[in-house]
Amino acid sequence: MKARGTAAALITGAMMWVVPSSAQTPGQLAEACTVASGAARFCTGAAVGARAIQSQVGLLAGTGVEIPGTATTLGTRVGGGPRLAFSLRAGLVDMSFPDLSAQLSDPLVTREAGAMATAVHGRASAGFFDGFQLMPTVGGFLSLDVFGQASLLFVPEDEELTGGSRSYSAGVRIGVLREGFTVPGISVSVAKRFPEDVSYLADGDVIEVEPGVISYRAVLGKDLFAIEWLAGVGYDEYDGNVTLDVVDSGAVGSRVTISAPLGSDRLMYFGGASTTLGIVLTLSIEAGWAEGFEALPGWDGPHDPTSRTLFGGLAARLTL
Repeated sequence: MKARGTAAALITGAMMWVVPSSAQTPGQLAEACTVASGAARFCTGAAVGARAIQSQVGLLAGTGVEIPGTATTLGTRVGGGPRLAFSLRAGLVDMSFPDLSAQLSDPLVTREAGAMATAVHGRASAGFFDGFQLMPTVGGFLSLDVFGQASLLFVPEDEELTGGSRSYSAGVRIGVLREGFTVPGISVSVAKRFPEDVSYLADGDVIEVEPGVISYRAVLGKDLFAIEWLAGVGYDEYDGNVTLDVVDSGAVGSRVTISAPLGSDRLMYFGGASTTLGIVLTLSIEAGWAEGFEALPGWDGPHDPTSRTLFGGLAARLTL
């Protein structure tokens, strides 16, 4: 009963924890920049770029399945103690955004910037509750894992991105079904991520992003021929303060600075496979894509905000 009470408290806390805050859209941010005397085209490109950087750094801080290599919750050890898992994952995200590196020579923003960003995630997870048995061969309903993650992020500095070198995450994963001979493993999770601030320095013009992410995941997995195959869908909410610092179009030598919370969200899809060696060591691979965003009126530059963002990763997990 104590474990069930702890599970209920953690689930309730997670639901309260992820209530989203209000934020502006990129269109509102671009309009505020233009009203403040920034060049309309450049303000729009900066707003599009801010959303792209915010979401791609947020994705880099945490991609697909939360606990690598399994859709089934960890459960508890024999005797009722928590089962522990430690994982190390290398991730990558294909970043792209408008090239704002030359406002004076390229005021119409006719180029796109981008490169592959990488990350290393270290994660500790614990299974606290085995869940309820729905029928003799079907169990794990409302089982519970908690996890925490520390990450090193490597954004492409050669594209004039700086900062964002670390990120921290915490969350819970709730079991729907425990994998068995007749049923797949199914779980859902929610995590909150805290990436460090990122700046885009472009020929004196600056985009500063304070990214924050709430990530939801639903994953299904089944072991076939000694390989566990995974498929999942996710939903990310990005929210954080953004500052645009651009040249004032109406006064030589002056600048326009706009600061406001920027919010966006998108779905993602991913799949993967894993194999277990020697009972406790699991190796896994993952790949997927995040959907693009709606088009911004007045923007027809080379960076397409509606395009997908590709990501992938390799991981090793030790379960005790």
